[in-house]
Amino acid sequence: MKKKKAETKIDTRNIAALKDRVKALVNVPARRFNDAVCDIIDAGGYSVAVLLDTLPELPVALQQQAVRKIEDFFYFHPENGVKLFSRLKKALEKVDQSCRPGILSAMADISEKADDRDFTVSDLGEYALAVLESDADLGRQSKAIEVAVKALEYGCIPFIIKIMKKATAELDNFQNYQSIETSLLALKRLGGEPIIRLLINPGSDSASRQLRLEWRGMKDALLSETFSVLRTLDADFAQMMLKVVDLSDFNLPFVAMINEGVSHDDKWVRQAAVASMKKASEALSPEVLSRMLNDSASEVRMMAATSLGGFSAEQTGSLLEELAGRQGEAREIRLNALYALFAQKNLPALKNLAAQPDDMQIAANALGLSVLLMPHDEGLATILNVFGLSRAETVGDLSHYLMELSDPEDIGKLIKAHAGGNETCRERLIEFIKQFTARKAGPRLDAAIGKLSENEQKALKALTLVA
Repeated sequence: MKKKKAETKIDTRNIAALKDRVKALVNVPARRFNDAVCDIIDAGGYSVAVLLDTLPELPVALQQQAVRKIEDFFYFHPENGVKLFSRLKKALEKVDQSCRPGILSAMADISEKADDRDFTVSDLGEYALAVLESDADLGRQSKAIEVAVKALEYGCIPFIIKIMKKATAELDNFQNYQSIETSLLALKRLGGEPIIRLLINPGSDSASRQLRLEWRGMKDALLSETFSVLRTLDADFAQMMLKVVDLSDFNLPFVAMINEGVSHDDKWVRQAAVASMKKASEALSPEVLSRMLNDSASEVRMMAATSLGGFSAEQTGSLLEELAGRQGEAREIRLNALYALFAQKNLPALKNLAAQPDDMQIAANALGLSVLLMPHDEGLATILNVFGLSRAETVGDLSHYLMELSDPEDIGKLIKAHAGGNETCRERLIEFIKQFTARKAGPRLDAAIGKLSENEQKALKALTLVA
């Protein structure tokens, strides 16, 4: 065993010996090849440098296997690639074309860790373009897109769009999602707002004019090819792009996409745009919000009402109040607007809507939500005052809010309201208190009942509310 170790041991600073060891990979059994490459990489010294220099001399199949291990090494140790960057560039030029996606991917990882201009990929645009035109996997194509952006390789734009379209086939796959997110950021950098607008609505005249204006210095062939690819996109693609924007941590640069989406002909695209708007709230104008609340599709108005609850009352409160009070609007949309106002803690708007008589159910829900925002005793008194005066069809809604608001310690106030109310109020409160004592049963309610006066406890028993 000692003799074997001595035979395999090699001076990692002896370039000639290292080169012989790399060339000897052709004789390594297939089952041992990956381990043999890793042994060379792990040896240290000049081993990786010699591996890169000698790599093009290996058969193509072995080049491909070795590049996968080299790519893995620099993915986990990109800092080790800084000194080897020039050798990677030479290897990129000399290895078989099938190996270039892997080498370029490794260089992209290293470039992220290297601030010095000598280690940039700004001169590798043609290689990135070649990878995007190839059948490389999405992971390596995403790395090529990163290189294309740094190299300002505008010719990549049509190919990036094609890759995005391919990636939408399995958007639930993380690699596909990540590829689309990388592509969106790249298109925003290379093509500006008109490109990302045209992803959502390829037929947008204003975006097309803007693109032609901004690309005045570009080759006509690139513009023509870009428009040709954009025309292959449909509403399903637009929805997926907006979904990615909604999920992305980098959605603010894509406000132009959201704005384009809210005016799309397809209602589902408009709905997806509304769902994406919340994170980008500071960049959206009141005019855009107003347009969404007046959309012809009820699904879009519904989503808009829900999403706008995350904005400040100063920004969207009046829009939501108008929608909630809009006569002839679908009730579920008006209710969603009420819930959004509640999310804003917009008590004045809810009070105003509670006083509107056109739809008693809307008024009842506005009242119920408003009392939840009031100081406890004030809210309880307010809802109890109208409990016996409301129409029969709104009792269920009011009971819901009264139950939500009332604490076990309020049992005495409920009994007093029963005793002092009109006949309708008393009948309704009898049924409510039965439900209340069942729902709130526990030590707190027992303690509250124990503090009632003797007459109040007798009244409770007389109403068969407790045993």
